[in-house]
Amino acid sequence: MKHRAPRPLHRQHLPLALQRGRGRHYALALTLWAVATFLAFAFILQSNVSRLTREFNDYGETLQTRLRDKLRANEAVLYGFASFLGARNEVDLSAATHYANSVLSRYPHIYALEVVRRVGADDLGRFVAAQRRSGQPEFALHECRADGNCDERAMGKRPTYYPIVLVAPETALSKGMLGLDLATRPQAFKGLLQSEQQGVAVSSNAFRLIEGDLAYLMLRPVVHPGEARTADTYAMMVVRAIDLVPPPSALHGNVRHTILHQGEEDGKPTTVALLNTDAEASDAIDAWVLPHLCFERSLEGFSQPLYLNLERQLRLRDLDFSTLLLAALTSALALALVFLYQRAQVRQQRAIEFLALHDSLTGLPNRHVLHGHLEKSVALAQRRHTRLAVLFIDLDHFKPINDRFGHPAGDAVLRQAASRLHHCIRDCDVAARLGGDEFVVLLTDIRSAEDAIHVAEKISAELTSPYTFGEDDIPVGASIGVAVFPDDGDSADAILQAADQAMYATKTGGRNGFGRYRAVASPSPDPASATEAETSLVANAG
Repeated sequence: MKHRAPRPLHRQHLPLALQRGRGRHYALALTLWAVATFLAFAFILQSNVSRLTREFNDYGETLQTRLRDKLRANEAVLYGFASFLGARNEVDLSAATHYANSVLSRYPHIYALEVVRRVGADDLGRFVAAQRRSGQPEFALHECRADGNCDERAMGKRPTYYPIVLVAPETALSKGMLGLDLATRPQAFKGLLQSEQQGVAVSSNAFRLIEGDLAYLMLRPVVHPGEARTADTYAMMVVRAIDLVPPPSALHGNVRHTILHQGEEDGKPTTVALLNTDAEASDAIDAWVLPHLCFERSLEGFSQPLYLNLERQLRLRDLDFSTLLLAALTSALALALVFLYQRAQVRQQRAIEFLALHDSLTGLPNRHVLHGHLEKSVALAQRRHTRLAVLFIDLDHFKPINDRFGHPAGDAVLRQAASRLHHCIRDCDVAARLGGDEFVVLLTDIRSAEDAIHVAEKISAELTSPYTFGEDDIPVGASIGVAVFPDDGDSADAILQAADQAMYATKTGGRNGFGRYRAVASPSPDPASATEAETSLVANAG
C-alpha cells in the first residue's frame, strides 16, 4: 500500500522572529547587489566617457595641428612670394606667374596668389598700355559689384588706383579679376593699407568669393632692394575657408565644426563663421545621460586670427557595449549567486527549524509542537463549542523487533508507522511522535465521539498490517487510547492524560486494540481499586 510522506510544518507555525530575520537577510543581500551593480555600471560609464573625451580631445588637437600647419604655410608662402617679387627693381609678371603656379602645386590648400600695383591717376594710361603690351591685351581697370558683375570706369576719378595685375592660377573666372581696382573693395583695401603701414602680413575681413564660398585675403607689401619704405607692389593671397580643413569625408560626423574669423569693422570687432558643419542629431536621452563635449582653441599669434570650436554630444551608441554586456552578465550571475546563497541559507535554516520542531526519524512534529497545537485547538473548540479528540498510540512488542532484526529495522517500522498515520487522518489533523514507539493523533472539529472511534479503528487496521524490512515481514500491533474534548477533559493536559490512560487500559486489556476513555468515580485510595478503575476505562477493545 502506498502511503503519503509526513507533511512539513507550515511557515505560519515558524517563529515570527525567524521569518523577519530571513526577510532582512534578503533585503540586505539585494541592497548590496544593487549598490555593487550601480557602482559597476557607473564605473564602466565613466570609463567610456573618459575614453570618448580623450578621443574627442585628440581629434581636436589633430585638427588644430593641421590648421596651424596650414596657417604657418600661408605665412611662409606669402613671405616667399613677396620676397621673390621684391628681388628685382621691376616685377617680372611672367616669372612671378611661373613661381606662383609652382608654389600652388605644392600647397593645394591655397586658393590663389595675386599681385596688386599702386598706380597714380597721372600714370594710369601709360600703366594700362604697358600691361596690354606685356601679354595682357584685354587689360582694363574696373570694379566689381557685390553680384560679381564688373564695369569699366572712367579714369582720373581718384588720385590712386590699386589694380590686380597677376592672378594664379589663371582660369576663365580668374581672368576677370585682372584690372580689378582693389580700392573699390573696402574690406580688402583696408587690409592693404594696414599692411603698408605696418610692413607685415595682414588679414582682411572675411568676404564671399564670386563662387559663393567664404574667404579672406592676406596682403604683404613688396620691398625692393635699397628701398627703406614699401614700394608700389603688394603680394596677396586668397584663402578659402573650406580649404583649411580636411574634406567632409574625413571629418567626424558626430562633431560640429566651427572656424571663426575675427576681424574689425567701423572700429568694432566682428566674428564670421568661415566653416560651420552640423553634427548628427542626438536624442534627448543622450543629452540627459551623457555629457556635451567642447574643444575651443584660439589661433592668435598669426596674421590670420582664427578660432576653432568643436562640439560633440556623446550618444549611447558611442559606448562600448561589450563591457556593458559583460557587466550585465556579471550582475545577473551575481544576482543568481545571491539567490542561490540565500536559498541555501533558507534551506539550512529550515533544516535547523525542522530539527527543532520535528522528530528527526519520522519527520513528525515533536512533543513541543503537539502541545502547542493541542492548546490552540482546545482554545478554539471552547470558543466555537466544538469537539476534538486525542488518540494516544503505542506500538505493541516493539522492543523485540530491535532485539531480533536490529535497530535499522525498528527505525524502518517507525517511519512506516508515521506514514500510515498520515494516510488515516485529514489535512487539518496532526500526527506527532512523543518518543520511542509512542505517537499521538489530534483530530480537530469532530461531530461526535463516534468519529474518533472510527478513525481509531482505521488507524488500528493500518498499523497492525505487517511491516516490510528487506525481505522480512515484521508483525506489529498497536494499542490506542481515545479521549474526547470536552467530555473526557477540559484542558489540553487533561485530554492528553485521559487518552494516555485509555491507551494503558487497552494494553492491560490485551493489547492490539483501541478504547475510549471513560471516567469512573472511585474515591477509594486502595491500589487494587485503582487498577479496577483503569481497566474499566476501556469501552471498546480490539
